[in-house]
Amino acid sequence: MIRHTKWLLSVLIALFVLLGFIYSLVTPVFEASDEPWHYPVVREIAEGRGLPVVHPGEGEPWRQEGTQPPLYYALSAAATFWLDTSDMEEVLWRNPHATIGVPLAHGNKNMIIHTDRERFPWHGSVLAVHLIRFLSVLLGAGTVFLTWRLGHELEPGCPEVALAAAVLVAFNPMFLFITGSVNNDNLAVLLGTLAVWLLVRILRSGVTQRRLVALSLLLGLGAITKLSLLGLLPLAAVTLVYIAWRQRMSLGPLIRWCVTLLGIVMVIAAWWYVRNWQLYGDPLALNVHLDVMGRRAFVPDWRRLLGEWEGFRISYWGLFGGVNVLAPGAMYKAFDLLSLMGLLGLLLAVWRLWRDQQRGSLVSLALLAAWVIIVLVSLIRWTRLTPASQGRLMFPAIAAISILLASGLLALVPRCWRSLTVGVLSLGMATWAAILPFVVIAPAYIRPPLLNHTDVPPELPRINVTHAGVLKLLAADIETHAVGVGEPVRFTLYWQVVSETTSNYSVFVHLLGSNGEVVGSTDSYPGQGAWPTSQLRPGAMFQDVYQVPTEYTAIAPSLVGIDVGLYLLHGKGGEAGGPVLDDEGRPASGVVGQVRLVRAEPRQYSSQFGVDFELGEQAALRGYDLPQHSVRAGQSVSVTLYWQGLVLMEENYTAFVHLVDAEENMVAQYDKQPLEGDWPTSAWQPGETVPDTYTLEIPEQTAAGTYQLRVGLYLLRDGRRLPVTGPPGRIVSDGIILDEITVTASEAQARGQGR
Repeated sequence: MIRHTKWLLSVLIALFVLLGFIYSLVTPVFEASDEPWHYPVVREIAEGRGLPVVHPGEGEPWRQEGTQPPLYYALSAAATFWLDTSDMEEVLWRNPHATIGVPLAHGNKNMIIHTDRERFPWHGSVLAVHLIRFLSVLLGAGTVFLTWRLGHELEPGCPEVALAAAVLVAFNPMFLFITGSVNNDNLAVLLGTLAVWLLVRILRSGVTQRRLVALSLLLGLGAITKLSLLGLLPLAAVTLVYIAWRQRMSLGPLIRWCVTLLGIVMVIAAWWYVRNWQLYGDPLALNVHLDVMGRRAFVPDWRRLLGEWEGFRISYWGLFGGVNVLAPGAMYKAFDLLSLMGLLGLLLAVWRLWRDQQRGSLVSLALLAAWVIIVLVSLIRWTRLTPASQGRLMFPAIAAISILLASGLLALVPRCWRSLTVGVLSLGMATWAAILPFVVIAPAYIRPPLLNHTDVPPELPRINVTHAGVLKLLAADIETHAVGVGEPVRFTLYWQVVSETTSNYSVFVHLLGSNGEVVGSTDSYPGQGAWPTSQLRPGAMFQDVYQVPTEYTAIAPSLVGIDVGLYLLHGKGGEAGGPVLDDEGRPASGVVGQVRLVRAEPRQYSSQFGVDFELGEQAALRGYDLPQHSVRAGQSVSVTLYWQGLVLMEENYTAFVHLVDAEENMVAQYDKQPLEGDWPTSAWQPGETVPDTYTLEIPEQTAAGTYQLRVGLYLLRDGRRLPVTGPPGRIVSDGIILDEITVTASEAQARGQGR
């Protein structure tokens, strides 16, 4: 391994560069994390307008990234200033319905609407973005090399640690993704890794004037690259103090070291923080950054922060796009196992160093751990101010993390197996890193293909309703006919363009539950966010797949209607998208179908009185609740019936509850569709129990006496009642005599009798 280490490192770096280029090419322009806001900063500088100034609420293209330190952007501008990027506003066509930061959302993964401007050969802003991405890949390659150098500095007698750490950086899919994008993290990670390597060398070999100046320059450059690198200042100070203490030095040399370091950093970076103070009243510009990015409504406690651990964990290894494209779950489990093994092994390695009294190695590991902790603590503080639980924000410490992890993994295996362990680690991580661009990232941005008439399944009933004179809805394929509360309704819409338009209509989908209440919704440009109507030509056909979650507060059971329509997104509320007409030009409904909304787990009911009646072999009455058997005239009485479906019913029956006297004269009645029409009998499933409450208003003039409570089911169109079969199995009648209710005289009647 020792003889071949440099050759293996060269191969590793070459593979990293190749994969970095692949990630940069596969990811569409402006679809990497925060890239739509990083690049406008570069362009502002490249166009000669100087550093951007952030004005919260004014919708500037750089948003919060305009407050970032400028070094990475200045380097990128130097690489692209010669290009004509006046087309940026056209290329940077934002998707107003993008599901940024919502990885479980279906569709609208694209932050940007993509056009033919992005096709090769590139020009303008697209070329500029790709050039900066390639520059970033080279910066990432430098980080991989420095990770190896840092590992070699720590463990010169164990080259496997350095190589394994470099592998953990080079084949980290999220690091590759960020490296292949326009992001100031790429320079920050390189400078941070170089500074930590130099600190370890100083710690092991002592302070020289050359090393001190080099460290000071790195810290100064880091201070104008990313705020997280400011954490290197206390780390450097503590390291210098420790060296002075270890060498029993007087206070004078330590003061000179600190003055030199701080002086050079101030010369390089002070102007930036003075500028922020003058512009924003905050040298770090965090107040303006938060005003634009958005503050948390409340400061989360530790329990809430721990609840965000999952997102933090997966975004360290791979959460792509606008923090909304997930890798397969198996990858996260594999990296979880890898991390756990590395942590356990690290504890073992530290114990061995302590046992063998290898103080120098322990101090070096402590320095790496301190850098990881500094970055983590600053990230936790930042996360308490704004939702930012992204593991990738730990990348300034990725080299330290990877070396600690590699040391732990190799501590678990015998020395003779270390080369094999590094080989298996390399193969496994490289495989994941190589396949993800093609099986995860690229498919997230593929436009739904245009269709032919033969592509619309012939068995689907035709809807043929035209919305806003632009899109005709041909058919709907509802995949799920019954969903639990909180579960998504899945369906596919088949559209055809009937006229050309320069407007971009949004599609809305409303799930209409009990009383027409919206119990789920989504909004999107057609084609899951990829086909704005202005890009579609008459005759084009496409399908749109939707998964719309139902709200957990929705009333169940109930029928949920799927209401579809178009609107123009102007301002916050939008405006109607025109008429909805059928083929005859008549107004039509936007409801394309219904699904059954049921409880996640069927409830068990216990009625006050059990009965056993069947109605026309369609339904049954299994019990009822009658809290009161006596009521005063002029008041009301309620009864709850426990219906049960016996078969799948095609008809929607109306339930009746009548109060009749001995001569069959009706005194009070309540006829209705079950659950006020929310759960008609055609929705009942065999064996399903449906409790339904009916309230009878007793007229005030009702004579005192005993009355019969009769119930049953009938068809509203012709009044035909379902025959009732009693417990012995014979037909009783077309109504169930359920119970008796005693009506007493009303207060007015009682007063009249008293006179």
